[in-house]
Order: sequence, then C-alpha cells, then structure tokens
Amino acid sequence: MKQGWFEEMLAETGFVRRFPGYAGVLARMDPIEAEHVPVAAVGLRRMDDPNSRLRLSINRAWFAAHPEARAGVLLHEIQHVLLGHLTNRMLHRVAHPLAMEIAMEISADEPIAGLIHDHGFSIEAWAEVGIAPGQSTLERYRLLVQALECGKLVYQEGLSDRFLDSHRTGQGGLGDLLDARSDRASERNWNRSNAWLGPPTALAELERMKLAIAHHLRGDRGGDDDPTDSDRERMPKQLPRFIYHQAGASHLDWPRVLREAFPRRRVIRHDYLRPNRRFPQRVGEIPGRTRRPPKPRLLVGIDTSGSMSGDVLDRVAREVGRLARHARLTIAECDAAVHRVYPMNAVLGPFTGGGDTDFVPVFDEARGVAYDGIVYFTDGRGRLPEQPGVAVLWAITHDDPFVTDYGAIVRVP
Repeated sequence: MKQGWFEEMLAETGFVRRFPGYAGVLARMDPIEAEHVPVAAVGLRRMDDPNSRLRLSINRAWFAAHPEARAGVLLHEIQHVLLGHLTNRMLHRVAHPLAMEIAMEISADEPIAGLIHDHGFSIEAWAEVGIAPGQSTLERYRLLVQALECGKLVYQEGLSDRFLDSHRTGQGGLGDLLDARSDRASERNWNRSNAWLGPPTALAELERMKLAIAHHLRGDRGGDDDPTDSDRERMPKQLPRFIYHQAGASHLDWPRVLREAFPRRRVIRHDYLRPNRRFPQRVGEIPGRTRRPPKPRLLVGIDTSGSMSGDVLDRVAREVGRLARHARLTIAECDAAVHRVYPMNAVLGPFTGGGDTDFVPVFDEARGVAYDGIVYFTDGRGRLPEQPGVAVLWAITHDDPFVTDYGAIVRVP
C-alpha cells in the first residue's frame, strides 16, 4: 500500500487492526482530498460500472479537527459500499429518492453507534415509524414511505444537512446515483423478470414513443424530445453550422472553436512592449501595435436536468473552465427553469436542477443583454427555442444525432 496521508490516518486510528475484515474494501478506494466536501463522501469512479474503483473524498481539515470521529466516518463510508448502496439497482429505482437516502443513512450508521456520539440517524431516532435493528435498507425505505403517505413523517428543511457524509458530490455519490436512476417504478415489479420497466405504459405514451422512434430513424431528430409538439416552429437555416470531431482529444480546441463559431473582428491595440515598425530601436518610448480580437462575451447555459449525470456535469465543468481562459463568461444553470445566473469567476459546482429540460429560459435570459453568443452544454434532449437572433454553439455531450435549424455544433469529448 502506498504511503501517504491516508495511510498515516489508518495507522493512527489502528483501523485495519480493529476492523481487518474491511481491508478488501479499503484496497478498492482511492482517497482524494476534497475541500468542497464538509466531511466525507464515497462514490463510484465510473457511475455506470458497479465494478469500478471507489472515490473516497475526505475533508482533511475536518478529520484533523475531529480525530475521535475518523474511524466512525470511515466505517460509515465502507458500510455504504458493503450494503450495496452504490451498486444495487433495486435501491435506485424508487419513487421517493430522499426517503431511500434516509434509509441508507440509517443502515450505514447502525454499526457505528459506539464510535460517533450524537449521530443523527440512529435507529432509536426513527423508532416511531417502525425502524428496528436488523432490517434491510429496502425494508426501512418501505417503512419510511408508509410514514410519509399517512402523514406520520414530514420532511424538514435541511434534513440532508444532517447526513454524516455528502451524497450529492456531482461525481457519482449516493444522491447522484439516485437522482440519475430513480424512475418512479412500482415496487411490485422489482422482482419480476421484466424488472426496471415500472408500471404498464399508457397507450397514448406508446404512440408518442413510436412516433419519436420513426422521426429518429428518418434522421429527423433535433433537440426536441417530443416531436409531436406543434408549438415549436421550425426555423430555416440562417447561421453557418460547424461540426467538430475531437476523437482522441482530452479536451476541445476552444480557440479554434470560438474563431469559427463566433468570428470577431481584430482590434488594434497599442503595446509598449512591442517594437514600433518605424522606430524598432525605441521600445518602451513609442508603442508598437497588436491586432487581436477581443475576448467574446458569452452566456453559457448548462443543462442540469435529470438526464445529465454527475459524470457528464463533471466533464462539462472542466470544459467550461478551459473555455473561461478565452472568453468572458456568464453562467446560467437551467433544467426546465433558470436556477442561477452568475459570472464565471471560480470553480463550478455543485449545480442546481434535476428536473425536465427546456432550452427556452436560457435564451430568454440572453434577451436585452449584449452577449456575443450563447454556448449551451447539454445532452440535446429538450424543447428548442425559435431562432434567437444571436450566434449559438451547441456543446453536445453524446454522439447521437442532433439536428437544429441554427447554430454550430461541437461534441464534448
């Protein structure tokens, strides 16, 4: 095992000696310093691969200030792994994701009652709704749902803040997995051979799906996830469309993309550090000239809907960080509505969203503001607006067909 701060912490707490049965889980974990995590968090390295390695995020400052709780928190994260909270799809196909998170937290807290005092999700604290020792996470979830439906249990504001660890890290944490996979499937269908399909689909919904498939097979697929929507006008092509393929590249060539998508006239600037062409010997006395286009002012829409997984949003955040080196950015986080608008001046995330997708609110946000263009990071599944009257770059996060009547298209690696 590599030497480092995590190994020193294990040695100081005597964790492996006290809990030798958990050595295998520890070997799968990649510890990472994470200041944005209040205490700790655990998640899959690859969100859709149950066999991937585990990302263990730790706030070292908190651990240094609470040495008595280190072993308990680490054991809590290991219990999330052992109980299948990251990988058991049955636990992620639920109608009440927050109730499932509470059930997971109760189950992960059960073995650490003697290691951390005043942990908020002890069995005793939830005994009134039927929670008892020895129950599975799924049993506890069902009891919590029953209590919700009869009014015996009411969610309180800030309830998730009482979790011992962070669930929504944007990098495949427990809450991220639940947000991405919960589809309100019926529990009675879970144990059937056609599990994960949920209740029978209505005939009208089937007809809509058949029509959408027909449009897709004909290649007539734009950003709209509902081709039967008659309210959306089909606009003619008015702007050049550029398709970029960055196969094998680790990130987009943003200077080139911006030159093509948002062409700018070069501006002459005086620069005393450059020699004057007529008087090259008088550097610093007579300025030379540079001809460069100014940085464009862009509105960056980030699709934060439920179809955008934490892994995809992580890639988007990295690309936006690179884009910020070449443009002045204003960020708009949006699913079916704009949640936040702010200038890009720090590391992005966590995001706000999780609902359906509608591109129109971001374009409404751009009206009346002198932006040089709009860059929209999305999976392309949403309602397209009419021709916005401003240059648009669609940054699509997958390789499926995406057809739009305006704007340039770039594929996010």
